Amino acid sequence: MSEQLLHQILHKLDHIESEQQSMKSDIQSMKSDIQSMKSDIQSMKSDIQSMKSDIGSLKSEQQAMKSDMQSMKSDILELKETQNLMSTQLQETNEIVRAIRDRQEETDAKLDALSMDVNKLHGEVASVKTKQERLEIIVEKLSARSLEQESEIRSIRLAK
Repeated sequence: MSEQLLHQILHKLDHIESEQQSMKSDIQSMKSDIQSMKSDIQSMKSDIQSMKSDIGSLKSEQQAMKSDMQSMKSDILELKETQNLMSTQLQETNEIVRAIRDRQEETDAKLDALSMDVNKLHGEVASVKTKQERLEIIVEKLSARSLEQESEIRSIRLAK
C-alpha cells in the first residue's frame, strides 16, 4: 500500500507539476499579452498625442480662417461702400450730363436764332449798301448839277 500511495503521490505531484507548467506557460503568455498591450497602449498614447497636436493645428488653422473671413467681410463692406459711392457719383454725373445736354439744346436753339439774325442782317446790310451806292450816285449827280448851276449862276452874274 505504501507503494501505491507513493505512486499516487507521485502521480499527483506530476499532475501538479504539469498544471504548474501549464500555469507558467499561461503566465508567460499573459506577460507577453500584457507586454503587447503595454506596447499598444504606448502606441495609442503616441497616436493620441499626435491627434492632440493635429487638433491644435486644426484649431490654429480654423482661427486663421476665421481671421481671413473677417478680413474678407471687411473688404466686402468696403467694396459695397465704394460701389454705393460710385453709384451715387454716377447718378450725379448723369444728372449733370442731362443738364448739360439740356443747356446745349438751349444754346443750339439760341445759336440757330443768332444765325438767322446774322443772315437777316447780311441781307439788310446788302440792301443798305445797294441804297448807299444809289444815294452816292444821286449825290454825285446832284453835286455835278450843283456845280453846273453854280457855273451858270456865275455866268449869269458876270453877264449882268
